[in-house]
Amino acid sequence: MKIRMQVLALGAAVLLGGAVLVPAAMAQDTQQGPPPGGGPRMMDPATRAAQLQKQLTLTDEVTAQVKTILTDSMAKMQASRANGGSREDMMAIRADESTKIKALLTPDQATKYDEIQAAMRARRGQGGGNGGPPPPPPQ
Repeated sequence: MKIRMQVLALGAAVLLGGAVLVPAAMAQDTQQGPPPGGGPRMMDPATRAAQLQKQLTLTDEVTAQVKTILTDSMAKMQASRANGGSREDMMAIRADESTKIKALLTPDQATKYDEIQAAMRARRGQGGGNGGPPPPPPQ
């Protein structure tokens, strides 16, 4: 139910073109803080999709599909965290997300996407902020 409220609030914000004021209790649930044990803050799906659209020159249609994939992944990660999910669970969600996104891309876009992902892992300190090796690219 909370996720549905969050999606509705996000949708209202997008339609209104501005910020939406939410009760403090709900705002706390919607924050994209680092996962338990540390790690980087996540960008919201709309921002990530817009960034990928610019970096990969995606069509509006593909960008909308990417945003849906990112939104689904974020919901899965939040649910996993709430249920004590492991780092491996998070990596599996990210790998599935990457596979789905790459299926929408041209070969050139997929290569560029892989480069973007590798650069992001490098900025995070090779492995999501805990110093471990980066996850292998999805096959």
